[in-house]
Amino acid sequence: MSKTKKIVLIDDDQDLCDLLKMKLEASGRFRVVTSTRSETALTMIKEEQPALAILDINMPRFHGVELAATLALDEQTAKIPILYLTGMVSPEEVSLLSGGQTLGTLISKQSTIAELLAAIDGLLQP
Repeated sequence: MSKTKKIVLIDDDQDLCDLLKMKLEASGRFRVVTSTRSETALTMIKEEQPALAILDINMPRFHGVELAATLALDEQTAKIPILYLTGMVSPEEVSLLSGGQTLGTLISKQSTIAELLAAIDGLLQP
């Protein structure tokens, strides 16, 4: 049996964090640690050393892109893959935007759990 991979999820919507944590952990493949506070996310990610970080783009204090840029500058966190989560675009718009390299991997909050799992798998493949 394979070992579960740790994911850190940062989103200012507690209900969404709870729902995604439940759905991802129900797959039996992940252990999810969540926070709704972007200002403590950097410390949390450094402490948890996850296989992947899922970051909401539009958050108070620090946007997900700003947080990812800070993570990229730190030797301890630079190699952690980032999946951006956004409510600003629909799943259809994500597919149009995903050709660009500026944001990296992006998924809509309206996406299905299967689409979320596929995006995670794409980032965690060796």
